[in-house]
Amino acid sequence: MTVSTFSISEAVTALKQGEVICYPTETFYAVGCNALDPLAVESVYKVKKRSDSMPLPVLIGSIEQLSLVTEVSSELVMALAKRFWPGSLSILVTASDRISSVLTGETGRIAVRVTPHPVAQQLCLEAGVPLVSTSANMSGRPAVVAASELDSELTGNVAGVVDIEPAPAGGLASTLIEIVGPRAVSIVRNGAVSEIELRTSGLAVVPRVAGA
Repeated sequence: MTVSTFSISEAVTALKQGEVICYPTETFYAVGCNALDPLAVESVYKVKKRSDSMPLPVLIGSIEQLSLVTEVSSELVMALAKRFWPGSLSILVTASDRISSVLTGETGRIAVRVTPHPVAQQLCLEAGVPLVSTSANMSGRPAVVAASELDSELTGNVAGVVDIEPAPAGGLASTLIEIVGPRAVSIVRNGAVSEIELRTSGLAVVPRVAGA
């Protein structure tokens, strides 16, 4: 099956029409959609053959787009955003009512970051929406850094692929944190931003409560 290769404008049109696409991020290729479109979100889970009990993160193109994802923004979230974004720090925030509960795994919270990848960033800004971002591989299979490595089982079920440089660089996924105090965070998932970097920025990093 021939896979459509999208320009930025074609991908933006597809996103606005509720389609699912593959696109590059700073680490790996991602599969995603308009995070504000519940039917498109459901399609991402189907394409990935992923349980809809598992939450998915979203990307935004600027700090200003944070208001599309959450209506609750603390001073610490904004301080972290200004310090680490664009970059590989994802922050758990209270999801806006516009975000599908499926996307949050019914937790009411969602992981968000401003992507440093220029293509993914441009898609968010030109489409005017946050993007669902999950690795472009079938669940249980390895993530990929080149469009040519994308699984045909996956690409056969998306509208198209954005194959525009720079290519994903691989490496560690984003670090995921949650806010637990006025100047305190817990690390939910270790990644590209180290605990030392978080502490150096003036944060207290406290152990996460089991089951939280």
